[in-house]
Amino acid sequence: MTRVARVEPISKKQENKLIISGWRVIDVTVPDAPQEISQHESEPQAIEAARRFEAQTSQERGSDPDDTQDYDASDPQGGKRFL
Repeated sequence: MTRVARVEPISKKQENKLIISGWRVIDVTVPDAPQEISQHESEPQAIEAARRFEAQTSQERGSDPDDTQDYDASDPQGGKRFL
């Protein structure tokens, strides 16, 4: 089964501010039972870890191929290709 990961900030509220102290990768393959996989200092590190985690099973028999949901955020098309 192809795994699905989510990246989310590790944050705490301090006075009227939200402080982000790191990033975590969550396995959401089973939506009702998310599990933390790892923690990272920066968002790019967490994104790369999530990509590696998802790719581990994409080549296994019976798994869906790795999708193409990733895109360059600086792309003005926002990952969309219009014909």
